[in-house]
Amino acid sequence: MTDNEMVKRLKSDLTTYMKAKDMEKLNIIRGILNEINIRDMKNIKINNEEVVKVLRSEVKKRKESIESFKKVARQDLIDKESREITVIKQYLPVEMSDEELFNKVKAIADASIDKSFGGVIKAAIISANGKADGKRISATVKKVLGIASILESKDCINN
Repeated sequence: MTDNEMVKRLKSDLTTYMKAKDMEKLNIIRGILNEINIRDMKNIKINNEEVVKVLRSEVKKRKESIESFKKVARQDLIDKESREITVIKQYLPVEMSDEELFNKVKAIADASIDKSFGGVIKAAIISANGKADGKRISATVKKVLGIASILESKDCINN
């Protein structure tokens, strides 16, 4: 596996947590490194973007687990998953604010020859560089292109 800066940080923290005998954090980092190794074995190039995808995926899994645990009133497991999310988020880049994201997407849409949703979102995802998740980018592109209002008006007509 190619070690980029994020993987090196994860491995360094793995060693730190081993020495400190912090089993909860140790297991979280092992899981993340395992996911990265799986992608590497599938010949997916491991760069910072790919590591961010893994981290976002791990956060998403835990958020889904929290929703499931809320349905069965398991506060202990909700707390555990929340702690794990906190640990994982410290490795993610700082999220772009909604205003920053809107301005970036607006600039991309204005400068883009291809003003379709697909063309703008592709450029926006590349431009965001892991600092915003796909759902936020998609919603912002729809807002900038005016698609959200069109979709809402179609829903009103259909209902």
